[in-house]
Amino acid sequence: MNRMRTLHLVAVTLLSLAAIPAMAVENYLLAAHKQRLEKARVEESAAKSTWDKAFALRQQAAELDSMGKSAEALTLIDRALSSVGSENAKDFIATKASILFSMNDPRGALALLAPHLEATREYAARQAAAGRNLALGTFTEGFVTATFAQIQLEQWRDAIATLANAEAPLEGPSFYAYRSLVYRYIMSRAKDDTLVNPQLEDMATYYAQNDKGHYGALLRMWQGEDTRKEAAALIGQMSGSEQQEAFAEALFHSAAYAKFVKGDAASARTMLDKLNQVAPYGSIEWIYGQRVL
Repeated sequence: MNRMRTLHLVAVTLLSLAAIPAMAVENYLLAAHKQRLEKARVEESAAKSTWDKAFALRQQAAELDSMGKSAEALTLIDRALSSVGSENAKDFIATKASILFSMNDPRGALALLAPHLEATREYAARQAAAGRNLALGTFTEGFVTATFAQIQLEQWRDAIATLANAEAPLEGPSFYAYRSLVYRYIMSRAKDDTLVNPQLEDMATYYAQNDKGHYGALLRMWQGEDTRKEAAALIGQMSGSEQQEAFAEALFHSAAYAKFVKGDAASARTMLDKLNQVAPYGSIEWIYGQRVL
């Protein structure tokens, strides 16, 4: 039996999260990034237009960044941007900002994103109410990366405001449950009730009660409930890259809860060690977790 499918047998220890076994020999996320990288290289070779080549370069940069090869990724995204112009390519800017964040340059990422975040907000404000979230959703990656950059810089008020603008209506409820987890993390670090965002607060409460996946269990953990067995069982039902990503999220949030709410830095460090074993390539929680846990 594949070891990824047997990890649920460590149910109780999983989300105290002190003892996750080593991942299977195959790293599902890394394999997926390698596959997409090769596909993008083929597409670059076959490109018939400047834009087609730029898109292929951008995809290669994103995959290389996710694989931990951020310097190489930065070179490629700069090549792509030089061919299309940054004023017409905010998705390329978002990719470059993500690479800068991976390289531990949150200020550089924010400086690059700032004009595009503002332009997207202004564009959304001009839309009818029904279209505002869709408009903000045209720059989801940018808002998420900016949120984590502001979190790293402990700019809590700005991080909450940016997170509130991170919309992805086409992704459905799972994105908003995930966003709620990030909000709970920010509030636990800020320790400032004046920063409460009513919309994000209501959504976090809603998804804690109604999300039936591991996000709901983790949200209730942030409320002080012991949801280890529930979360372990839910993640144990997954497989492949989905399970690997869920482990990463669970380990990060459980470690953060241990360190910043319970004051247990030793347990948090143990969970970070387990997160390194899971090695969820491309996970922003893994990247950021190295710096804070």
